[in-house]
Amino acid sequence: MSVLQPVLIASAIVFVLNAAGSFIEFNNRFVNALVDTVLFAIVFGLLVHFGYLHLAFSGAATAAAS
Repeated sequence: MSVLQPVLIASAIVFVLNAAGSFIEFNNRFVNALVDTVLFAIVFGLLVHFGYLHLAFSGAATAAAS
């Protein structure tokens, strides 16, 4: 569950922000999608910045070019 936890939290955030954005009711779909994207980036970035969400990335070490 720990691997999916940030994805599930992000999905919930996107759902809530999309619902909030639909109340603003932009007539243009592109502008509505842009506002949803900006709102998500701000909220998710703040949650990561203030430590409510922890993202850990791990990958295979790459060999140094010689």
